[in-house]
Amino acid sequence: MFIHVRLLKGFPKPLLYKVPDDWKKTNLIGHIVHVPIQKRTEHALVINQYEKKPAGNNFEIRPALAIEPFPQDQNYKNFIAKLSSYHQIEPLHFFKRIRTFIDSASAKINAIASPAKVITEKKAVTLTDEQQKVVDFILPKITKPIYTPTVLHGVTGSGKTECYKTMIEAAINEKKSAILLLPEVTLALQFESILRAQLPETITIFGFHSATTARDKKILWKALLAKTPMLIIGVHLPILLPIANLGLIIVDEEHETGYQEKKHPKINSKEAALLRAHTIGIPIILGSATPAISSLYNVKTRNWNFFQLKKK
Repeated sequence: MFIHVRLLKGFPKPLLYKVPDDWKKTNLIGHIVHVPIQKRTEHALVINQYEKKPAGNNFEIRPALAIEPFPQDQNYKNFIAKLSSYHQIEPLHFFKRIRTFIDSASAKINAIASPAKVITEKKAVTLTDEQQKVVDFILPKITKPIYTPTVLHGVTGSGKTECYKTMIEAAINEKKSAILLLPEVTLALQFESILRAQLPETITIFGFHSATTARDKKILWKALLAKTPMLIIGVHLPILLPIANLGLIIVDEEHETGYQEKKHPKINSKEAALLRAHTIGIPIILGSATPAISSLYNVKTRNWNFFQLKKK
C-alpha cells in the first residue's frame, strides 16, 4: 500500500511513501504521519491512498515512519472539509495551524486581573427563574444532542455566567467536553481564573490561546487523546481542535468583532462555532448584553431560540 502526503511545513507538492507492512490496513486519508525527508523527519497529512504503486513512479519509495496520535473525533474531518470549502482553502491549512501552535511558545499577555473576591469566592448559587428557564431548555439538548442555536440576551450583571457554569457542569457530568469562546485573550484569562475557582475541582479546565504555555498545550493534547471530558477556553483556536466528545459550545460577547480574524483566510470564530455545532448536532449558546443584528435576524427568520435575562 502507498500514500501521497503533503508536508505540514516545507515542500508544497505531494510526496509518495510506502505504508509499512505492520500498519493496519485502514483508511489513512486525513491522518498525520511522520515521514523521512533527507536525514530528518517531518509531519505530513495523508491526502491519498493506493493499493498499488501509482504508475510513473519507478524510483525507490521510502516507507513512512509512524502515524501521529490524533484525537478520535469522528466529525472532525467533515467539519474541516466544510470550513475549508467555505473559505476556499485546503484542509492542510488547519492541520498545519494546530500542529504549529501546539509546538510554539506562548506570547506575553498583560491581562487585567479580575477582582480577587470574584476569582476566589465559591458560593452555592440559586438560579433565578429567568436563569433556570434557560438552563432547563438547554440541558436536555446536551443529554440527547441536537443542534440548538440559542441567543441569550442578558443585561450586564444579569448572571449569564451562572447559566454558563451550570450548563458546563452538566456537560462534564455527561462525560462530554465544552468550549467557551471569548473575544479577547485577556477575557479568556479572566474567565479561566474565575471558572477554576468557582466550578468543582473535578472539572478539567484548559486555556488554549496565545498566552498558553507550550507545556500546557501538550498536556491539553494528551487529554484530547485520552478523550477526557473538559472545558476549553479561548478565542479562535479551541473551535479548530479535534475533540472526541464535544457536547456544548458557548460564545460569550457574541456581538464582538474580536471573533473576526484579520489575517488570511480571515475566519470568523463565531461562524466557525455555528458550523461545528451544526455539523456535530449539539447546542450552541450565543450570549451578549447587546446581541448582534445578524443573530436577532436569525431568531426571527431561522427559528433560533431566544432568551432574556432582564434582572440584575
